[in-house]
Amino acid sequence: MVLPGHLAGGYLATKALLLLTHASFTASQTTSLLIIGTLAGDLPDIDLIRFYLAGRFHSSNIRSHRTYITHTPIFWLMISLIIVAFGSIFQSTFVEYLGWIILVGTWSHLILDSIEDGVMWLWPFTKRRFALGRSSDFDPLKYGGHYRPGTFMFHFKYITTIYMRQRVSFYIEILITLIALYIAIFR
Repeated sequence: MVLPGHLAGGYLATKALLLLTHASFTASQTTSLLIIGTLAGDLPDIDLIRFYLAGRFHSSNIRSHRTYITHTPIFWLMISLIIVAFGSIFQSTFVEYLGWIILVGTWSHLILDSIEDGVMWLWPFTKRRFALGRSSDFDPLKYGGHYRPGTFMFHFKYITTIYMRQRVSFYIEILITLIALYIAIFR
């Protein structure tokens, strides 16, 4: 998945959590939680900064940013539980929900990445990436050609060479993005 699908997944997960728990917040608090949850949908990709810096400034043999700790469920579970604990200690329902929303937003990202790219669901016990379909095993050195990671042309090459050919991920991303837009606009 790329940015639109992850943001849509974070939004839908946040919206579902707020609806299922019948959360009672002010309009501005609800809007804040929706924005944070939407952004949390792409938060595991914060590791792209390190991935691209490693590729740009070093002779790196790292083939996927999904091997970093930020692409592991336990990392986001621990972060979220710490936030929930702070909310509980300071008796702030908003902060508690913030923790749960970060969890559902980031896990929506990991679930979407598990369609074809794979996620290390059992880390730290194994670094094996689990995917529903066949992983693309995208090799930036092979498919990026002479373009360095982190450049516009590198991303363009990835999207046109690999991503658009992952039909399942590509169509699911379009579908969840359209659903999120529909809910945001008409609901």
